[in-house]
Amino acid sequence: MARNLPKWILLCSALFAGCQKAYEIQDIEGLWQLETYEQDALAKSFNPIFLEINANRSFAVSRVKGDLTGVYKLQSDKLVMYSTDLEWFNSTWSVFRYKDLLKLKGKDNRDRNVTLSFTRIGEVPDFEEFERTIVGEWELYKIRNRNKVERLHQTVFSIDEQGNYAIVAAGDTRESGLAVINTRHRKIIFEHDKTEWKAWLYGRELRLTNEKTGVEYSLKRSELSLN
Repeated sequence: MARNLPKWILLCSALFAGCQKAYEIQDIEGLWQLETYEQDALAKSFNPIFLEINANRSFAVSRVKGDLTGVYKLQSDKLVMYSTDLEWFNSTWSVFRYKDLLKLKGKDNRDRNVTLSFTRIGEVPDFEEFERTIVGEWELYKIRNRNKVERLHQTVFSIDEQGNYAIVAAGDTRESGLAVINTRHRKIIFEHDKTEWKAWLYGRELRLTNEKTGVEYSLKRSELSLN
Protein backbone atom coordinates (compact mmCIF):
# COMPACT_ATOMS: atom_id res chain seq x y z
CA MET A 1 0.00 0.00 0.00
CA ALA A 2 2.85 2.39 0.85
CA ARG A 3 4.15 2.26 -2.73
CA ASN A 4 1.04 4.11 -3.93
CA LEU A 5 1.56 7.10 -1.62
CA PRO A 6 3.14 10.34 -2.88
CA LYS A 7 6.89 10.64 -2.35
CA TRP A 8 6.54 13.49 0.14
CA ILE A 9 4.48 11.24 2.42
CA LEU A 10 6.96 8.37 2.19
CA LEU A 11 9.72 10.67 3.43
CA CYS A 12 7.84 11.12 6.73
CA SER A 13 8.18 8.59 9.50
CA ALA A 14 4.76 9.58 10.85
CA LEU A 15 2.04 12.14 10.23
CA PHE A 16 3.21 15.65 11.08
CA ALA A 17 6.69 14.39 11.98
CA GLY A 18 8.93 16.84 10.17
CA CYS A 19 6.63 17.10 7.13
CA GLN A 20 5.70 20.46 5.70
CA LYS A 21 3.55 20.90 2.62
CA ALA A 22 2.15 24.15 1.33
CA TYR A 23 -1.61 23.79 0.96
CA GLU A 24 -4.00 25.97 -0.98
CA ILE A 25 -7.62 26.72 -0.13
CA GLN A 26 -8.96 24.26 -2.69
CA ASP A 27 -7.11 21.48 -0.83
CA ILE A 28 -9.22 21.92 2.29
CA GLU A 29 -12.39 23.46 0.87
CA GLY A 30 -15.58 21.43 1.26
CA LEU A 31 -17.68 19.57 3.81
CA TRP A 32 -15.95 17.37 6.39
CA GLN A 33 -17.21 14.99 9.07
CA LEU A 34 -15.23 14.36 12.26
CA GLU A 35 -14.29 10.68 12.42
CA THR A 36 -11.83 10.49 15.32
CA TYR A 37 -10.77 12.82 18.13
CA GLU A 38 -7.56 12.19 20.06
CA GLN A 39 -6.49 14.06 23.18
CA ASP A 40 -2.89 13.55 24.30
CA ALA A 41 -2.79 10.51 21.94
CA LEU A 42 -5.86 8.91 23.58
CA ALA A 43 -9.07 8.35 21.61
CA LYS A 44 -12.01 10.31 23.03
CA SER A 45 -15.74 10.20 22.45
CA PHE A 46 -17.59 13.07 20.78
CA ASN A 47 -20.97 14.08 19.45
CA PRO A 48 -21.43 14.48 15.66
CA ILE A 49 -19.47 17.42 14.25
CA PHE A 50 -19.45 18.67 10.66
CA LEU A 51 -17.03 21.32 9.37
CA GLU A 52 -17.67 23.28 6.18
CA ILE A 53 -14.69 25.20 4.83
CA ASN A 54 -15.60 27.76 2.17
CA ALA A 55 -13.48 29.32 -0.57
CA ASN A 56 -14.26 32.85 0.70
CA ARG A 57 -12.22 32.12 3.87
CA SER A 58 -15.24 31.48 6.07
CA PHE A 59 -16.17 28.25 7.82
CA ALA A 60 -19.22 26.81 9.57
CA VAL A 61 -19.52 24.11 12.21
CA SER A 62 -22.65 22.01 12.76
CA ARG A 63 -22.84 20.18 16.10
CA VAL A 64 -25.32 19.07 18.74
CA LYS A 65 -24.41 21.70 21.34
CA GLY A 66 -24.80 24.58 18.88
CA ASP A 67 -23.68 25.69 15.42
CA LEU A 68 -21.12 28.42 14.83
CA THR A 69 -19.41 30.32 12.03
CA GLY A 70 -16.02 31.94 11.69
CA VAL A 71 -13.22 32.96 9.35
CA TYR A 72 -9.83 31.43 8.70
CA LYS A 73 -6.39 31.97 7.19
CA LEU A 74 -4.39 29.23 5.49
CA GLN A 75 -0.63 29.79 5.68
CA SER A 76 1.31 26.94 4.08
CA ASP A 77 0.48 23.99 6.38
CA LYS A 78 -1.09 26.11 9.14
CA LEU A 79 -4.83 26.74 9.44
CA VAL A 80 -5.68 29.70 11.69
CA MET A 81 -9.35 29.76 12.73
CA TYR A 82 -11.18 32.72 14.29
CA SER A 83 -14.58 32.36 15.99
CA THR A 84 -16.30 32.60 19.37
CA ASP A 85 -15.70 28.91 20.06
CA LEU A 86 -14.01 28.16 23.39
CA GLU A 87 -12.72 24.70 22.53
CA TRP A 88 -11.29 23.98 19.05
CA PHE A 89 -12.34 26.41 16.35
CA ASN A 90 -10.55 29.53 17.56
CA SER A 91 -6.92 28.43 17.31
CA THR A 92 -4.10 27.41 14.97
CA TRP A 93 -3.81 23.89 13.52
CA SER A 94 -1.18 21.98 11.60
CA VAL A 95 -2.80 20.56 8.45
CA PHE A 96 -2.39 17.17 6.80
CA ARG A 97 -4.48 16.34 3.77
CA TYR A 98 -4.47 13.15 1.70
CA LYS A 99 -7.32 12.26 -0.65
CA ASP A 100 -10.54 12.36 1.44
CA LEU A 101 -8.70 12.62 4.76
CA LEU A 102 -8.12 15.91 6.61
CA LYS A 103 -6.18 15.93 9.87
CA LEU A 104 -5.83 18.95 12.15
CA LYS A 105 -3.27 18.83 14.94
CA GLY A 106 -2.92 21.46 17.63
CA LYS A 107 -3.89 22.47 21.17
CA ASP A 108 -7.27 22.90 22.84
CA ASN A 109 -8.21 25.67 25.26
CA ARG A 110 -6.57 23.74 28.13
CA ASP A 111 -3.26 23.32 26.28
CA ARG A 112 -3.81 19.62 25.63
CA ASN A 113 -2.53 18.02 22.42
CA VAL A 114 -5.45 17.37 20.07
CA THR A 115 -5.74 15.59 16.72
CA LEU A 116 -8.98 15.89 14.77
CA SER A 117 -9.45 13.51 11.83
CA PHE A 118 -12.11 14.38 9.26
CA THR A 119 -13.35 12.63 6.13
CA ARG A 120 -14.87 14.40 3.17
CA ILE A 121 -18.63 14.00 2.66
CA GLY A 122 -21.12 15.34 0.12
CA GLU A 123 -23.84 16.40 2.55
CA VAL A 124 -24.64 16.27 6.25
CA PRO A 125 -26.29 12.87 6.81
CA ASP A 126 -29.46 12.31 8.78
CA PHE A 127 -28.81 11.64 12.43
CA GLU A 128 -30.71 8.37 11.95
CA GLU A 129 -27.87 7.15 9.78
CA PHE A 130 -25.78 6.66 12.92
CA GLU A 131 -28.40 4.24 14.23
CA ARG A 132 -28.23 2.28 10.98
CA THR A 133 -24.45 2.18 11.34
CA ILE A 134 -24.43 0.54 14.77
CA VAL A 135 -27.26 -1.94 14.16
CA GLY A 136 -25.91 -5.46 13.62
CA GLU A 137 -23.29 -7.73 15.16
CA TRP A 138 -20.03 -6.56 16.73
CA GLU A 139 -17.19 -8.49 18.31
CA LEU A 140 -16.69 -7.26 21.89
CA TYR A 141 -12.94 -7.72 22.29
CA LYS A 142 -11.98 -5.43 25.17
CA ILE A 143 -13.53 -3.95 28.33
CA ARG A 144 -11.76 -1.10 30.08
CA ASN A 145 -12.84 -0.40 33.66
CA ARG A 146 -10.98 2.77 34.54
CA ASN A 147 -7.34 1.57 34.59
CA LYS A 148 -8.12 -2.16 34.36
CA VAL A 149 -8.31 -3.80 30.93
CA GLU A 150 -9.99 -7.15 30.22
CA ARG A 151 -9.53 -8.79 26.82
CA LEU A 152 -12.33 -11.03 25.58
CA HIS A 153 -12.57 -13.81 23.00
CA GLN A 154 -15.55 -15.12 21.03
CA THR A 155 -17.86 -12.51 22.53
CA VAL A 156 -20.52 -10.90 20.33
CA PHE A 157 -22.61 -7.81 21.00
CA SER A 158 -25.66 -7.50 18.76
CA ILE A 159 -28.44 -4.93 18.46
CA ASP A 160 -31.33 -4.85 16.00
CA GLU A 161 -33.52 -2.09 14.59
CA GLN A 162 -36.14 -2.64 17.32
CA GLY A 163 -33.57 -2.07 20.07
CA ASN A 164 -33.20 -5.72 21.12
CA TYR A 165 -29.63 -6.38 22.19
CA ALA A 166 -27.64 -9.36 23.43
CA ILE A 167 -24.12 -10.15 24.61
CA VAL A 168 -23.17 -13.73 23.75
CA ALA A 169 -19.89 -15.36 24.84
CA ALA A 170 -18.94 -18.67 23.23
CA GLY A 171 -22.60 -19.39 22.48
CA ASP A 172 -23.80 -18.52 25.99
CA THR A 173 -26.08 -15.46 26.36
CA ARG A 174 -24.63 -13.34 29.15
CA GLU A 175 -27.02 -10.42 28.86
CA SER A 176 -30.01 -9.42 26.74
CA GLY A 177 -32.90 -7.00 26.74
CA LEU A 178 -34.03 -3.72 25.25
CA ALA A 179 -32.01 -0.59 24.55
CA VAL A 180 -33.06 2.92 23.57
CA ILE A 181 -30.85 4.61 20.97
CA ASN A 182 -30.69 8.41 21.13
CA THR A 183 -29.50 9.07 17.58
CA ARG A 184 -29.03 12.84 17.83
CA HIS A 185 -26.82 12.69 20.90
CA ARG A 186 -25.34 9.27 20.08
CA LYS A 187 -26.22 7.62 23.36
CA ILE A 188 -27.70 4.25 24.32
CA ILE A 189 -29.68 3.42 27.45
CA PHE A 190 -29.75 -0.30 28.33
CA GLU A 191 -32.73 -1.45 30.37
CA HIS A 192 -30.62 -3.53 32.76
CA ASP A 193 -28.70 -0.56 34.22
CA LYS A 194 -30.76 2.52 33.19
CA THR A 195 -27.60 4.58 32.61
CA GLU A 196 -26.49 6.39 29.46
CA TRP A 197 -23.66 5.03 27.36
CA LYS A 198 -21.99 7.20 24.75
CA ALA A 199 -21.85 5.38 21.43
CA TRP A 200 -19.08 6.64 19.18
CA LEU A 201 -17.00 5.43 16.28
CA TYR A 202 -13.22 5.24 16.31
CA GLY A 203 -12.48 4.70 12.64
CA ARG A 204 -14.49 1.58 11.82
CA GLU A 205 -14.65 0.39 15.41
CA LEU A 206 -17.42 1.11 17.93
CA ARG A 207 -16.89 2.37 21.46
CA LEU A 208 -19.53 2.30 24.19
CA THR A 209 -18.53 4.49 27.13
CA ASN A 210 -20.30 4.80 30.47
CA GLU A 211 -18.93 7.98 32.04
CA LYS A 212 -20.77 7.29 35.31
CA THR A 213 -19.12 3.91 35.94
CA GLY A 214 -15.90 4.45 34.01
CA VAL A 215 -16.50 1.37 31.84
CA GLU A 216 -15.75 1.34 28.11
CA TYR A 217 -16.47 -1.42 25.59
CA SER A 218 -14.32 -1.73 22.46
CA LEU A 219 -16.00 -3.46 19.52
CA LYS A 220 -15.25 -4.26 15.90
CA ARG A 221 -17.47 -5.67 13.18
CA SER A 222 -18.06 -9.32 14.00
CA GLU A 223 -16.92 -12.26 11.91
CA LEU A 224 -18.38 -14.58 14.52
CA SER A 225 -21.90 -16.03 14.57
CA LEU A 226 -24.40 -16.03 17.36
CA ASN A 227 -25.24 -19.61 16.54
